Amino acid sequence: MNIKDCHSVSVRNGYSCVPVALAEGLDIKLNAGVKKVEYSSSGVEVTVFNPVNPVITNTYHADVVLCTLPLGVLKLCATPSSGQLNSVQFSPPLPDWKTSAIQRLGFGNLNKVVLCFERIFWNPQANLFGHVGSTTASRGELFLFWNLYKAPVLLALVAGEAAAIMENVTDDVIVGRCIAVLRGIFGQSGVPQPKETIVTRWRADPWSRGSYSFVAVGSSGSDYDLLASPVIPPSPQGVSVTSGPARVFFAGEHTIRNYPATVHGAFLSGLREASRIADQIIGNPCHPQPAE
Repeated sequence: MNIKDCHSVSVRNGYSCVPVALAEGLDIKLNAGVKKVEYSSSGVEVTVFNPVNPVITNTYHADVVLCTLPLGVLKLCATPSSGQLNSVQFSPPLPDWKTSAIQRLGFGNLNKVVLCFERIFWNPQANLFGHVGSTTASRGELFLFWNLYKAPVLLALVAGEAAAIMENVTDDVIVGRCIAVLRGIFGQSGVPQPKETIVTRWRADPWSRGSYSFVAVGSSGSDYDLLASPVIPPSPQGVSVTSGPARVFFAGEHTIRNYPATVHGAFLSGLREASRIADQIIGNPCHPQPAE
């Protein structure tokens, strides 16, 4: 198989294998939600809290910080709402050009329902099959069913208004609706009850606030470039002139214009920023300074 000819690739045993492999050997701080990012010409200070016990905080100092907060969380930072979990405070506040781009770009919601059955009752040769809702409002409801591994497992997708409604009802209601749709396709007696289910609610997840970015009305691809641009601390006088090197860098699927809303886009943006930070701190070995 030539990967260049593929539009998508499934990771065997799930995507969790990827971050686990990438994190090997790293000092990952668990139960450490970011509360505040303070930056100045001398460096950065990041304050974190324990989500289980928010009064427990810790502070880390560094030369720079790479912010990979999802766009949904950044939107909360740009228009802060008191009392919301994972509303990160930037001090000084992010510049207007950055927050405006954050607000213009859209952040969609795509939820999934995993249904595990005792047996396969659909065409075992089919990788997927679709369902068209009877109304415009329901067109995003369970519009696609994936069977990725030829196992008795279906993954149903819910988007748009239906995904928003789904966030506010119980798992039993959602699974019941899935079974009703499947029985409408395969017949009442052909679809058993699932033995295990998983339901996502990405908009309600305080660490995500949605799924991935899209170009909303009023935004453009240029906003991805603005989101990717690092932030230089303002001068001590508070005027528009900036001083010193950049201190806050940004990566994530919402910062890469050519590959938004993709895992490889997020990965490539991380490599991009690692290179940018290395160039700033240790210099660019590919472009040495001319000898005097």
